[in-house]
Amino acid sequence: MKRWILLIFIMLALFLTGCTGKEAVPHEYSAGFAAVEIVPPETDAPLYIAGYRNGREIEGVLDYQRASALWLEDGETSILLISIDCVALASDTVEEIRSRLDPFCRETGCDSVNVIATHTHAGIDTLGLWGPVAMEGKNSEFMKCLISAAVKSAKAAYEDRSHAVLSYASTPTKGFQEDSRDPQVWDSNLYQIHIDRDSAGKRGIRVISYAAHAESLRGDNLLLSRDFPGVMSDLIAEVGEEMLFLPGAIGGLIMTPELFEGDAVVNRDLTGEQLVNCYIYTADERPIDQSIKTVRVEFELPMENTLFIYYKFLGILQNDVKRGLFGGYSIRSELTLIQLGDLTLALLPCEIFPELVFGTGNDTDPAPLEEIAEAYGIENLVIVGLANDELGYVIPPSDFVLDENLPYIAEAEGDHYEETNSTSPRAAEAIAEAFERALKKLTK
Repeated sequence: MKRWILLIFIMLALFLTGCTGKEAVPHEYSAGFAAVEIVPPETDAPLYIAGYRNGREIEGVLDYQRASALWLEDGETSILLISIDCVALASDTVEEIRSRLDPFCRETGCDSVNVIATHTHAGIDTLGLWGPVAMEGKNSEFMKCLISAAVKSAKAAYEDRSHAVLSYASTPTKGFQEDSRDPQVWDSNLYQIHIDRDSAGKRGIRVISYAAHAESLRGDNLLLSRDFPGVMSDLIAEVGEEMLFLPGAIGGLIMTPELFEGDAVVNRDLTGEQLVNCYIYTADERPIDQSIKTVRVEFELPMENTLFIYYKFLGILQNDVKRGLFGGYSIRSELTLIQLGDLTLALLPCEIFPELVFGTGNDTDPAPLEEIAEAYGIENLVIVGLANDELGYVIPPSDFVLDENLPYIAEAEGDHYEETNSTSPRAAEAIAEAFERALKKLTK
């Protein structure tokens, strides 16, 4: 009964917001959506679950991972957002997807392909970090399936395109996030872009972004699942719309609370249902004028994590790491901005601490991204993490503490786990500098 009441509320919300959107938006985009399941291959090689501990194999399936793609164009510029239900993707996998799509992009005129991980910890290892210690954890046949699904979803989204009007809203979620370390800072807003295609007789699309790790199934889980983003997607699909999920500023470690103790699957379902319930009661949607701008900048940052360097030499990590001219190592990555009307999405290749978005109050840290954005006239900023690469946690330098004896390998006292999965204390400055460079290109 509870589920049906929830669905009735969703249907009412879709009807009301769809009506206001069509009245308010003067221009039309073209939008298409498709989702392709990533079914694990028949293989004798192990399929390790991503996250928490090493060497744990998947034991069953709750629901299959997916590649979901959104095609969006304004008549001049066209972009693809491909959201993949997985823990993360390194730049080599993203580049393989782009390479496979090169002929398609030349044919269709697609200007920008972006691949984002939802960060489910109930997916198969896509980075290679969760096999037996010091051993590759990725299954090569599964990675082929994932890349193929991403390519298929992109092409199908293009074929699904139709006229659409866009609107935007955000609503705060109260008491629905936890931070693993002080200070207790997070972005409580659930953001959504509503893509209304009623006039074309097509299903609507909801692009939803939320800043929490997709790990409501918790650490003992060995069942394959999209976690709570999958529950949200399925609920929205039941009432006639599609959903693309984008993680926000989740570093810190931001996660959802345990809503039901003793049954991880029930906890996952309740988490997804309550987040959908939050979006039902969202504030009025604002129209997004017909305009797409996108810029991409490449940047380098120091690679000082000795464990990451070791994994690179073992062939586990495939990010673009190189020896510096004056010693040490650096890693090359990218940052993309997408502006839809007056709404700007910042696609960051990492799990950034929300303090670096909103401010730490410490002048040894780089300027917060929101402050930098405001200096360039950007008022509506949505952070999207784990986009086009994975650099690990990006931590405020003022709170970056390493173990004196085993830096990056052992965790320093006082809740400093995230440093063991970070490239360098200088990563925050590199992200801020790349962000400002991208803003200069976007607003010139």
